[in-house]
Amino acid sequence: MLPDNSHRPEGGPIRVLVVDDHQVLLRALEDWLGGVPLVKVVGIFGSAREALSCLPERRPDLVLLDANMPDMGGIDAVEPIKQWNPSVRVVIMSFDEVHLAIARRMSTVDKAIDKHHLREQFPLLIQEIARTRPSI
Repeated sequence: MLPDNSHRPEGGPIRVLVVDDHQVLLRALEDWLGGVPLVKVVGIFGSAREALSCLPERRPDLVLLDANMPDMGGIDAVEPIKQWNPSVRVVIMSFDEVHLAIARRMSTVDKAIDKHHLREQFPLLIQEIARTRPSI
């Protein structure tokens, strides 16, 4: 198990780590998230395994995971993330309804978002996290 994450003071930016194997989409998400208020992108990864190895260093509050990736899908990465820190929010993203249905049935997944609707749903997610995140 990876070491636990320490919480930031209430009111600081929400630290977001993004994992997707499609580089064009990954860069578009990075650019878009960089302009979202209350968000600080702390990592962009093309592989779930690489992202898992960087959790202690990056200390995310929110991990956005592509559901289906070659080496380890986002659905498979949820458990190790929650073992590292149960309070980290995990959001599964996909264009595929089957993957979204699987993610929605997992108690460890905080939200499953269709990538087509990410821009619409993400601001509400950030507001919810800002309201409910723990403080030190």
